[in-house]
This record gives sequence, C-alpha cells and structure tokens, in this order.
Amino acid sequence: MNRVDGKVAIVTGAARGIGRADALLLVQEGARVVITDLDEAGGNALAASTPGIEFFKQDVRDEARWETLVKDTMERYGRLDILVNNAGVIHVGDPLTSDRDEWRHMFEVNVEGTMLGCKHAIPAMITSGGGSIINMSSIAAKSGLYFFTGYCASKGAIASYTKAVAVYCAQNRLNIRCNSIHPGGIDTPMNAGIEQEFSSRISGMRLPAQSPVAADAPKMRYGEPNDIAYAVVYLASDESKFMSGSELYIENTSTITAAVVA
Repeated sequence: MNRVDGKVAIVTGAARGIGRADALLLVQEGARVVITDLDEAGGNALAASTPGIEFFKQDVRDEARWETLVKDTMERYGRLDILVNNAGVIHVGDPLTSDRDEWRHMFEVNVEGTMLGCKHAIPAMITSGGGSIINMSSIAAKSGLYFFTGYCASKGAIASYTKAVAVYCAQNRLNIRCNSIHPGGIDTPMNAGIEQEFSSRISGMRLPAQSPVAADAPKMRYGEPNDIAYAVVYLASDESKFMSGSELYIENTSTITAAVVA
C-alpha cells in the first residue's frame, strides 16, 4: 500500500479496459488520479464511484485539451507526477487491405496523442520536481502481426519515441523517467471489438494456411487488465527510479514462442 502516496497522475483512455485498471490501482496505492476519455458516461461513472478519481473529457488528438487538462491539474493539485499515455485504437488490415484513413486514425490517436501528452506533461513535471511517463505500446511493436500492420507501425513508433523522450529527460537532468509497456492480448472491450472486425474483413485478406487467425479459430488466451496495471504502478513509483527508456513486455512468451516458417 501507499507505493505512490501523495502523487498526482493523469491516465488517458481510462473509462474502461487497461486504463481503468491503471487508475483504480494507482488510487489504491495512494495517488490522486485524473482520468480522461471520450466515453463521458463511463468516465463519470468511474469517478463517481471511486474517491480519488476525477474525470476530464478529452480527445487526445486535441492539443488545446491537453493544455487545459494539464493546467487544470496543476491548479487543482499543485503538481503532476505521473502520466500514463494509455488511450489507443486498433484496426484490422494486412499490407494489401489496410485502409489509409484507418492508418491515419491510429497514428493520430496512438502516436500523436502520446506525443502531445509528453509535450505538455514534461513542463508540469519539471515544476513538480520530476515524474514518470508511461507510454502504452504493444507486442505489435516487435512481433510483425501482419493482420494489424497499421497498429504495428503506430506502436513501434511509440516505443521509439519513448526512448527519445527518456534520453532527452536524462541528458537534461529533469528527473523525469519515460518507459513503454508492451502488453500481449488483454481481455478488454477493445479486443472484444477487434474480433468482430476480423470476422467481417478476414475473407478479403491473404492469410497462409498456418495463419494464427482464421474465421473459425478459437479465442486466444487473454491476460487481465490488472496484469498491466501492476506494472504501471511499479513504473509510477520510486521503486523504478533507475529505469528509463526501457520496454517492459507483459505477454506470457508470445514474442518468443517458437514458430516454423514454411
């Protein structure tokens, strides 16, 4: 208990799924948490049911909302110690069937949203004496999941950008750490939705016989949102004070499981 006692956090995309679990565990460990999401009903419900959580409606692509969010957080709590850039979207598409507008959507939300969060949180963290930025990437940054090409590209960009931010903060002695978390499949509403998208689009995709996805494939084994939230608390806490620029994979061997290429 109290691993982040007295700290103030912002968690994006926190009305459900991994972000929701992050926020709840951070509060349990002593933080005050401002959650953001486009899901106003879900965000307000979580804030109303959980002392220590406040909801702010936000589209992470909107820079003006980032400015207002950080300004309001600093005025209300006097500090910002933790930023979890969790908000993200996913679309199905291999190299031949990927949709350009869907690619742009993923890069705007996943990559630009993360960039804007770092851009506006860092000055507030400098004023606060330091902090921890946690960017949500994915095993897709490493695994070549060809049926999610745009998602792979966007999450790879987050992993690389995280390292650039970490080095910037370290070289400038800002006392701000920046790390990325790379979940495997987690049982969230987003993943439930992607299964439906697969079923409607898989017939138009070029998939080899040994493909890990198919219309009649059994549901993959999922982790739980708290499997990621525990790592978020570790990176948010002073326990990880010597950890920055790292990629933390939480995926039950899925990136190292042996495979045969025909």
